[in-house]
Amino acid sequence: MPFQTRITELLKIEHPIIMGGMTGVGTPELAAAVSNAGGLGMIAIHNAGSPQEGRKWIQQLRHLTNGKPFGVNLTILPSMGPPPPYMEYAQVIIDENVP
Repeated sequence: MPFQTRITELLKIEHPIIMGGMTGVGTPELAAAVSNAGGLGMIAIHNAGSPQEGRKWIQQLRHLTNGKPFGVNLTILPSMGPPPPYMEYAQVIIDENVP
C-alpha cells in the first residue's frame, strides 16, 4: 500500500524511501530493486569507473526500472592524486536527462 507524503508526491514514488549513493555498492541492479519496490533507487556514478561506463549504467537503470524514478549520485571527494573527471560525469548526467 503506498504511503503518501510530500516527498512521495514530489519524487513520484510510492514509499518515502531514498537509497543513498553508496560508494562500492550503488549499482544499477540495487538501485532498480529499490525503485521497482516503490522507493527512489540511486546509483553512485563514479562506481562505473568512467563517464562512458556511467552513461551505460544510467541507460541500464532506465531499462531495469521501466520508467520509474531513480537518481544519480556524483560523490565529490578529496583526492590524493588527480581527481576523477567530475565535469564529464556531470555532463553525462545532464545528457541522459536524469531529473
